Amino acid sequence: AASASPALTRSTATRIDDGQLAKIRAPLFVFILAEELTRPFLPGYIKSLLVPIPGLPWLAPEVVVGLPIALFMLIVALGQPFLGAYAQRVGHRHAMMVGASVAAFGFAASAFAGSVLDLLLWRSLCALGYGLVFVAAQGHVLEHTNNANRAKSFAVFIGAIMVATVCGPSIGGILADNIGERWTLGVAAVLAIGSMGAIRLLPELDAQSAAAQSAVKPPSLREIASLMVNKRFMTVTGLAAIPAKVLLTGVCFYLVPLYVLSLGSTQSVVGRILMLYGVVMVVIMPIAASFATTRARMEWLVGSGLLLSGIGTLLMMAGNDVGWIFAAVFLIGLGQSLSIAAQSALVRAHCDKEVRTIGEPAVYGVYRLLERLGNALGPLLAAVLLM
Repeated sequence: AASASPALTRSTATRIDDGQLAKIRAPLFVFILAEELTRPFLPGYIKSLLVPIPGLPWLAPEVVVGLPIALFMLIVALGQPFLGAYAQRVGHRHAMMVGASVAAFGFAASAFAGSVLDLLLWRSLCALGYGLVFVAAQGHVLEHTNNANRAKSFAVFIGAIMVATVCGPSIGGILADNIGERWTLGVAAVLAIGSMGAIRLLPELDAQSAAAQSAVKPPSLREIASLMVNKRFMTVTGLAAIPAKVLLTGVCFYLVPLYVLSLGSTQSVVGRILMLYGVVMVVIMPIAASFATTRARMEWLVGSGLLLSGIGTLLMMAGNDVGWIFAAVFLIGLGQSLSIAAQSALVRAHCDKEVRTIGEPAVYGVYRLLERLGNALGPLLAAVLLM
């Protein structure tokens, strides 16, 4: 009986952790769904708010349309290390409550925006709330994982996000066509508020466990500089990770919604096109990840994924028909799903020396930072090219 007790205790602890872990699924899904509702109609909504910006008459309308999207991505990119430290200090449940309330206010205020300048402010609040909920939810997952269940735990985390990515754009497009963009933003605000009810059910980390956790620190300027002049690191980051994110936000989040509407189609169609991207990611990414077992395979997956994404974008030049856009987004989604998991693993394979020198958190922190800056760059680069 004495020898069986530790095993029984470990089994019970695992069951408790798994149960607490599963509680993150509902609030994360509902909150991410609120943001995903805006994907199909946001560029068109921004375009409808275009007025000359005082003091900046030279700023082209195409760039102005991309600014709220780029600013959202930039705040999420730069804010996550600091938001992670805040979430650890106040507790992940409390941080998620704060983030959801800030985002809900941002969604509601966005519905009443009178110009792009107003919208920039309100979308900044949405970005702040989104980043805070994301890092706090990720922290909750880490609290309830160990070496045995880490992969399963992050599958729950990523699964909730991906399901919202599949559902959100199509629902948002239908709502925007039937009740208008402003009311749809109101629905997003209600969803963000609703997620707070599920967040309240999450357990709060006790003070002893919180004190035992290591502090979350953003990469130092010295670490960033050393990696940005590292050829092997920048080969993966600069030639794969950043272009992939530029393509995602520049094409899928900026150009596709505007282009589909310019063809006389509806926001519902935009939503279905963007939903296709999420479906391909959900189906193909786990399969691709299972093949990424050696460095050679990882490099083939990343290279072929980038090639498919590029070919997909070129398909949009084949004709002025929505069918070509469906095909383009399908290939972009296929390419991204092949490369994403292998891309992250390649960083470790290419930068083993740097990981031993400055640590894995610093290397991946800089990698994620530059990758997210690619998210912010995408809409602006697409706007300049559109001009």
